[in-house]
Amino acid sequence: MRHNSHLHTSMSALALAAALGVTQTAHAQSATPQAGGEAAGSGEIIVTAQRKAESISKVPLSITALGNDALETKQVTEMKDLQFASPGIRAGQQQGVTRIFIRGIGLTSFSAGADPSVAFYADGVYVGRPTAQASSFYDVERIEVLRGPQGTLYGRNATGGAVNVISRAPTRELSGYANLTYGNYDLKEFEGGISGPLTEGGDLRARVSGHVIDRDGYGYDFGMNHDFNDAKSQSVRTQLQYENGNGTDIRLIGEYHHENDYNNGTTSFGAYPGYELQGVVGTVDPDGNELKGIAVTGGQDTATALVGKTNVREGWAVTLNANFDISDRLHFNSITGFRKWDRYNGSNSDGTSAGLGNTYYNEKSKQFSQELVLNWSAGPLDLVAGTSFYWERLDNYVLVPFVQFGTNYIQDGTMDIESFSAYGQATVHVLDSLRLTAGGRYSTETRDSKGTFTFFGVTDVSGQKTWSDFNPKFGIEFDLNPDTLLYATATNGFKSGTFNVGQVNPAINPEKIWSYEAGFKTKLFDNAVQLSGAYFHYDYTDLQVNKVIGIATVTTNAAAAKVDGLELAATIKPFSGLTLDTSFTYLDARFSEFFSTNPLYPGGASDPGYAIWLAANPDAKTPVFDGDIASEQNLKGYQLPGAPKYAATAGIQYDYDMDNGARITLRGDAAYASRIHFSEFNDVHLSQKAVTKFNAYVRYDSGKLWTLSVWGKNLTNETVKSNELVTIALWGYPRYGAIEPPRTYGATVGLKF
Repeated sequence: MRHNSHLHTSMSALALAAALGVTQTAHAQSATPQAGGEAAGSGEIIVTAQRKAESISKVPLSITALGNDALETKQVTEMKDLQFASPGIRAGQQQGVTRIFIRGIGLTSFSAGADPSVAFYADGVYVGRPTAQASSFYDVERIEVLRGPQGTLYGRNATGGAVNVISRAPTRELSGYANLTYGNYDLKEFEGGISGPLTEGGDLRARVSGHVIDRDGYGYDFGMNHDFNDAKSQSVRTQLQYENGNGTDIRLIGEYHHENDYNNGTTSFGAYPGYELQGVVGTVDPDGNELKGIAVTGGQDTATALVGKTNVREGWAVTLNANFDISDRLHFNSITGFRKWDRYNGSNSDGTSAGLGNTYYNEKSKQFSQELVLNWSAGPLDLVAGTSFYWERLDNYVLVPFVQFGTNYIQDGTMDIESFSAYGQATVHVLDSLRLTAGGRYSTETRDSKGTFTFFGVTDVSGQKTWSDFNPKFGIEFDLNPDTLLYATATNGFKSGTFNVGQVNPAINPEKIWSYEAGFKTKLFDNAVQLSGAYFHYDYTDLQVNKVIGIATVTTNAAAAKVDGLELAATIKPFSGLTLDTSFTYLDARFSEFFSTNPLYPGGASDPGYAIWLAANPDAKTPVFDGDIASEQNLKGYQLPGAPKYAATAGIQYDYDMDNGARITLRGDAAYASRIHFSEFNDVHLSQKAVTKFNAYVRYDSGKLWTLSVWGKNLTNETVKSNELVTIALWGYPRYGAIEPPRTYGATVGLKF
């Protein structure tokens, strides 16, 4: 009867998923069947960062892995929260585009066709569009953050590193949970899942999980009289897994996501100092109609002329992950993925409700990927080899009605991407304590872009190009003792060449990086103290950067950079129940070669805007114009955008076990970052000043069926920009961008069985 109950409940869950109209999708886990849990008896997380399952303390990489409990107590519910958990990482969004930076390397362009510099994987499947990366953050088993270039095993677009979000797998026994949250801004949130066997013994099993958010806006749109940056989203995931216990593990995951709200809106920071927003000073259109509006600047509120919902997204995915132990020494993994994503965002670019710079983004993408991986281990040799194919079609349509001119600015185009690669990495055990690694990846990629650009005429902007690259890796690792690992690596990586779809922009060649890193990992005093650290040096060439050419901003390969950095992390357990953790990152990330024109004084030192800029930046270094073009400024030595010089985290957690089997958990976290520049010109008015954020968390776990958590984020209510940029003189040089959520707090009731 017990088995029949399990079967009935599991089948009911699958019927519920079908009733909801869920398309069967799957996110593949690039792992062996045993990956994703804890090492037996050690409490240490098993990770798959090197395409095989191994203990995190034995991985010769800078890596952070957060299991389910750590994700909950550290309150990592979205990308930006990783700054509290992993050194050297920062994440934010701009118009719904996820921007992840690791060690100062990340996405700076917002153009359609721009690829991230940090590769993002959902259960082992590469997610191509930065606008689609945030939809899998629920029912998560583990998050792995790999810091530094990962060209050999991860390929393209991993010059900064890689993030892999791994969902919870189906279980052999009937289990489930439901978390119900209520918070300020009338937050109502549900996350839950049910999992269990479909056959006796649980070889075939299923899981259904979902996530729903309904929240009022953090601000108000006084131009259109509705909430601003609210949230209305729904997600559901279904899974089937077959594992026979003899080395066969096949997992199918289905996922659907939908949003329809005013979220991901742009915040106005007012006109650049010395200028006035044209939407509030009586500007007229070609017919003489006054376009005067209102402006709200610098906070959570705004004033726009955007009609209708400004954030509409829908996506689904299918992934099949098949693992087979061919023999005791040979393991085979096939990862097949298909994803579809549609995104619309309306943005206010002129900083007022006059509607001078309303921008409407429409993006559709479809992608298919197939990866085959072999792991072989025999005697002193470990070998990982694989092939990968990736295809994507990206459709882009951007509309900006220039009402002052009575005409439209339109980007309209499609780009097809085809990428092939083959890779291998071998580790030789020279001694029991000494290992040498060498590997490489050969990639070829073709991008075919077709489209038109319209602005006072129509321009064909089609192009096609193929790039090839080889990315080697070399490493050495030494066990100083059973609890101390020393390692050093030299790694090459690249970011794909591309076209900006629908823009007048020549082909953009790949950017390349050489990384040299030396690090250590150690455990002391019977694992009461865990320490890790790394020093790294990057040589970056052909950076894909935005550059002003004439009246247009284009993306070009115009820069080289060097990055030197140091990371330290520690976890200390001075006595039972108390855990202290901290991390520190130092970055010296600077351009070593780059000439560019500042849009605030496009004529160089003779431009009238130059004097205005000097007055607004009295403490800035004096611009130097010594390039071949008089208006171009020499930016050698300037700090890379998105790269704080210093960052640190500190956390304290106490777990108290009660006599009745219940547990009380208390946790506090702090995250500090020094000034972050959003402009390559290191303009203080386009930056986020140094800031420290604080979170707190309290949980009572009954040890039986229920939990109660009380939590708070950004407790001191800091206003933190995640991005800021300046637009055009026609609108009065408005500054706009995005800011992180204000102080939020609430309570969560959890039920589990």
